Formats: sequence, structure tokens, C-alpha cells
Amino acid sequence: MKTTFSNKSGDILEIANQVIYSAKVLAIGLFIPFLFVFGISYHTNNSVSKDEINVSKQHQVITENNSTVDFGKALSDQNS
Repeated sequence: MKTTFSNKSGDILEIANQVIYSAKVLAIGLFIPFLFVFGISYHTNNSVSKDEINVSKQHQVITENNSTVDFGKALSDQNS
């Protein structure tokens, strides 16, 4: 036969510890997604102001096309 000791204060303390642990898990489970959503939505600009856009004309590079390439020729190490 087993003997069971009933300790009301110990039972209450264990239930309180379980409730506190569950509250911690719930708080962490809600806090991490909140931080993620807050982090990706904080200071996002949906429109770009005209002052932030810089448009400049590119310098045109003049190249002379004096060289030709013969793609029909096989290179010496191509078929090795």
C-alpha cells in the first residue's frame, strides 16, 4: 500500500509555478512575433520624395570598332 501525504501549501505553490511558467511561455510566444512585425514596419517610407531622387546624364563613351572577332575559328585549347 502506498502512503500519500497531502500538502496543501505545496500543491498551491506548484500550481502557482505552473501558471507563472505558462505566462512566461505565452509572453515570449507573443513578444517575438510582435518584435518581428514592429521591426519590419518601423520607419518604412512608402513614397519617395523628389528631393531624394538624383538624376544625372551619363557621359557617352565613344569606342571605335576596329577589331573583328571570328567565332568560326577553333581555339587551340578548345577541344582538349
